[in-house]
Amino acid sequence: MTNNISPVTLDNASSTTQLELEKTTPLSISQCTPAFTGYIEQYVAPSELAFSPLFTNATAIIEKYLKLPVPLLLVNSRYWLNAQQVLKEVIPNDLPVDYLLSYNQESLFGRASLNADDTLHLSQGLLNTFNNGALVLNISPLLVESNLWFKLKSVLQRGYLLASDAVNADKSKQALPDLQSQPINIKLILVANRAQLEELIQIDPEYTQISSLFCELASQVPVNQTSINTVIHYCQHLAAQLGLTPLNDKALQIILNALSIECQHQQQLLFDLEFIEQTIRYANLFTQNNSVTEDDLSAYFDEINEAQSLARKYSEQSVIEGQVNLQLTGEKIGQINGLSVVELLGYPCEFGEVFRISASDMIGDGEIIDVERKVELAGNIHAKSTHIVQGYLNHFFSHISAFPYSCNLVFEQSYQESDGDSASLAILLAVSSCYAKCAVKQDVFVTGSLDQHGNVLPIGGINQKIESVSRLFELGLLTDPVTIVMPKANMLNLTLNKYSLALIEEGKLLIHAINHCHQAFPILLNKSFEQIIKTINCRIELANKEEMEESSIGLFSRLKHSIFH
Repeated sequence: MTNNISPVTLDNASSTTQLELEKTTPLSISQCTPAFTGYIEQYVAPSELAFSPLFTNATAIIEKYLKLPVPLLLVNSRYWLNAQQVLKEVIPNDLPVDYLLSYNQESLFGRASLNADDTLHLSQGLLNTFNNGALVLNISPLLVESNLWFKLKSVLQRGYLLASDAVNADKSKQALPDLQSQPINIKLILVANRAQLEELIQIDPEYTQISSLFCELASQVPVNQTSINTVIHYCQHLAAQLGLTPLNDKALQIILNALSIECQHQQQLLFDLEFIEQTIRYANLFTQNNSVTEDDLSAYFDEINEAQSLARKYSEQSVIEGQVNLQLTGEKIGQINGLSVVELLGYPCEFGEVFRISASDMIGDGEIIDVERKVELAGNIHAKSTHIVQGYLNHFFSHISAFPYSCNLVFEQSYQESDGDSASLAILLAVSSCYAKCAVKQDVFVTGSLDQHGNVLPIGGINQKIESVSRLFELGLLTDPVTIVMPKANMLNLTLNKYSLALIEEGKLLIHAINHCHQAFPILLNKSFEQIIKTINCRIELANKEEMEESSIGLFSRLKHSIFH
């Protein structure tokens, strides 16, 4: 699609053809949710329960680390249980190893105490107990008590313990023994996420003085038959441990959907063993016959969602009571419904909200005056996106020496700082509507970012945003079909809940996925982008003509006045 066509030269026939080319069709249910049925039907139980095959790169690093004289391995993993299970599979059975989620100075280095005869006694810590073996430590205690990290670092560097490392050794009046003749040859494996590793760097920028290796365990795995088989096998393994009958296909479908929803990706699964275990254990509380069904799992997820919905319900209540002003029917010039995601500090989940963007024009120079940025209620990314929209739109009026209008842009009833570029497409449509004096449909909701060529880019939280529109049906604020415009690149991220899918099936929720901003104009304005540009040009020409006529009349009046007076 050519972006620099002069809109003045387009006739009605070419505009109609362009309008037809820019039409899109709503997404089907199958495009809005992951498909696991085929994988479940082809499930074959592995010979043994093993997770390391899902992380071949990390497994190779761990195996080589155990064979090299490298004392430290850093395992980047969000989930302790995942790392523990993979390490247990890779570390040989004949190597002494212990896994510690919690520990302190005494458990690692021992304690100094006095015997009855006033002689000094040093009790051994785990560094002695697992000498010539391995210790797998969750990094959290080292970050809370950084002195522990520096003591461990010193041991790995010098290769032996100091008696003064033991608890209470500094209080002893007895001479401390020299432990240099007792070398410590231990493998230390630290499990940490990226934020914790960054904190370790802040505590000790020179932590790399210790020879070390690094590997990562992804928190999500690609959807394929191997990963599906592993997850299903683990689910059935847990069911057997809990004395439950094997989960049926529908129950497994719900668990796999939940793992996909956590990733917000149709081709990725969250790989969190604790999440899976908690899901099955909690769902077991709803059953009376030792058989967890799809209804039990649905009841669990409904109960969890309800327990985390208080903030969302306050938001919805404000819409019901009219405290948040939304127009959901009809048409309006310069006004559009956008979609956002609300993130609250300390809150375990995010939720979507519908908000209104309005634009009003004035005499100016083509500037989009971003009120949110002016009053410091928006961040740098938001400001960048507004400038991109302004540059893209002004590009089509480069043949005009001076664009005569500016636009005041407001995110209505926004009282807290926000940031992001997901409203770029909505801003472009609102501003274009304002300049062209062409009304926008108010039963359409828009989200999407833009580049300076008009391509619609992916955004975050697409499922929460779409589900915020679905809830308007639940609240009784919508009954007729509505339309959502979203980036086509986000189609892989669609993992909608069952209520939203039901609305799609009923034809109440029409989702259009687009890859260029021109495709949004026929949906919201019933005109092609070229027609809108042509309308704006006509308005500018009319304004210039009126200005010239006023100037001519003014000049004639001055001449007449000077002649006759």
